[in-house]
Amino acid sequence: MGTPAQEPQTAQRLKLHLEVGDVKIDLEGEPDEVIRGLFIQLAKVFPALELARKLSFSPDLVELSESLIEVAEFAPEGLLLNAKELPADEAIVVTLLGMYVGYRLGKVQSESLQALGLAKATGKALKTVSNQLAWMVDEGLVERVGRGEYRITSLGIKHAQSVIVELKKGG
Repeated sequence: MGTPAQEPQTAQRLKLHLEVGDVKIDLEGEPDEVIRGLFIQLAKVFPALELARKLSFSPDLVELSESLIEVAEFAPEGLLLNAKELPADEAIVVTLLGMYVGYRLGKVQSESLQALGLAKATGKALKTVSNQLAWMVDEGLVERVGRGEYRITSLGIKHAQSVIVELKKGG
């Protein structure tokens, strides 16, 4: 007797029912859609939440992932930067942005890289990368975590986003 065929895995759906005073919110769909819908509905009920959202920097993982398309990709050996023509500082923040996204998507084991890993990923000389990293730490674009490991900061994410926009414009 054979084993029963496994049913194909379907996308997870999320159902949410929320009551706030007289307001009732019912949402159903893919988790990202439900969460976005929840924030929109809550902003309508609590206008101060919309103001707080506008004043808070919270990187949108979907938006960041989409921005990296054609700029970087994940391979079994790690992140591949497809924009080697970038200056060293820009290549470093874009690479670290890729690591940030990749870690949250489960594509890489860590959101940080050592200087040697950054040199390999960016195609830049190790000395150049090391010099840039010192400057970038001082500027608050990256932070040192552990011995010789670096990861992107919120300021670095914003900077990397602007670098990618300019790169995609062709300038």
